[in-house]
Amino acid sequence: MTTDTDGFSPRCRALLEVAESLATQTFEPCANHNDQADSPPAENIRLLAKAGLLGLTTPERYGGHGVTGAVLRAYTEILASACGLTTFVQGQHLSAAMLIATGENEPLKEELLPRFARGEVLCGVAFSHLRRPGTPVLRVRQEGGEYLFEGTAPWFTGWGLMEQVVVAGTLPDGKYLYVAAPLTVGESLQVSAPMRLCAMNASGTVALHYRGFRVPADRTIKIITREQMAVNDLSAILGVTPQPFGVTRASIRLLRSLANARSQPVISLTADALEQELASVRREVCAWLDRSGEEGYKPAALRARARAIELGVRAAHAAVAAAGGSANHRDQTAQRLFREAMFYTLTAQTRDVQTATLERLTEQSLRAAGEA
Repeated sequence: MTTDTDGFSPRCRALLEVAESLATQTFEPCANHNDQADSPPAENIRLLAKAGLLGLTTPERYGGHGVTGAVLRAYTEILASACGLTTFVQGQHLSAAMLIATGENEPLKEELLPRFARGEVLCGVAFSHLRRPGTPVLRVRQEGGEYLFEGTAPWFTGWGLMEQVVVAGTLPDGKYLYVAAPLTVGESLQVSAPMRLCAMNASGTVALHYRGFRVPADRTIKIITREQMAVNDLSAILGVTPQPFGVTRASIRLLRSLANARSQPVISLTADALEQELASVRREVCAWLDRSGEEGYKPAALRARARAIELGVRAAHAAVAAAGGSANHRDQTAQRLFREAMFYTLTAQTRDVQTATLERLTEQSLRAAGEA
């Protein structure tokens, strides 16, 4: 196993070994095919469910594993180094389970989480729109014992697989309401055609259009303020670095394979340099994980996040260059990795992350210009 599991319990190491086996033996060999498919990778998700890996974020008392953040990051990096599409789709389900598990609705947890952990019911999320400036695109108001949703959740992934959604909207007082709701198409819920994306195109990503959609109040997960969401975003700055780390690892692996096949020393040197840089960026990220309450955390975490993003793109670019003209084909591994790296540039992108990414690129350009 290439992922460092020092300090993990035997049970967690066993889970990661299963994930590594699935990733290398099943997911990676069919990643290019699934990337070009018309629908989400149902068989891969089924295998993850069968292995118990869809219960990683569900507490043990509800039938899951309740793993630590470190284990979840290691797991995500393993999957991302094999198949970005599978990583992206199953991550929606893990996020939904975690949100419900950290809420205060005990009956809802007892009802849904055991089924989520077993993969009997799959659930996605739709709340990224809450960060959009301006007029809320999805509003909620209460009528008696129900909440009425009006508007659009413009980003939902897993259509065709998911049966439930954790969806959030803006209340009249400006707070945010999160609920668990069924994905039942009808007069009050319409769904767009699947979006054409730069990567993860087979993820079943659609927009959900709500028109007087009623959700019983007992399906409430939580109600938070904008300030509370900002605190959550702060602690999550480094939470998605396993994805660019995974695509970097995959790019290095491809470079080494190309170097062996073509006997080109420069490709091996490139892989060596990227591997050393990955270790450096990983140390920087690990130095600030779980320290969101400390002075200096935010700028340091943003710099580390921007570094991870840029490294992923550059490593995938190196793989494209080394692959040569064949990388023009849509079903070529280097191209898929390059598109996935671009996708990770935008994953969970806040204004702060966007700024940090652009600042890093600007600094590199200025440094290069000064050295010319």
